Amino acid sequence: MTPQIDLSPSDFVAGRDPEAPLLDVRTPAEFAEGHLAGAVNVDVQDPSFLDRVEALDLPADAPVYLYCKSGGRSGQATTALRQHGHAGALNVGGFADLAEAGADVA
Repeated sequence: MTPQIDLSPSDFVAGRDPEAPLLDVRTPAEFAEGHLAGAVNVDVQDPSFLDRVEALDLPADAPVYLYCKSGGRSGQATTALRQHGHAGALNVGGFADLAEAGADVA
């Protein structure tokens, strides 16, 4: 069975572990325009992305939620995290879809 790497915005809102890390992998400018409450901004396009993620000391097997503008960059980031030992990394999609599904926006 293939491990789940995507979680729909509505499933994220309904079943989110509030203790799990939430990463916004958009640019700092996008993050400043609005983001989910409690999110940490780690730009996936920054060459130091993996170093910055490792500095966060994320759990290896517990959920780590990632989102971006539409779900593409967070999908790439989820794959990168899983390749570096974070088996619980989940792509939860795009910011607008998450807000529409009821996620708390800061």
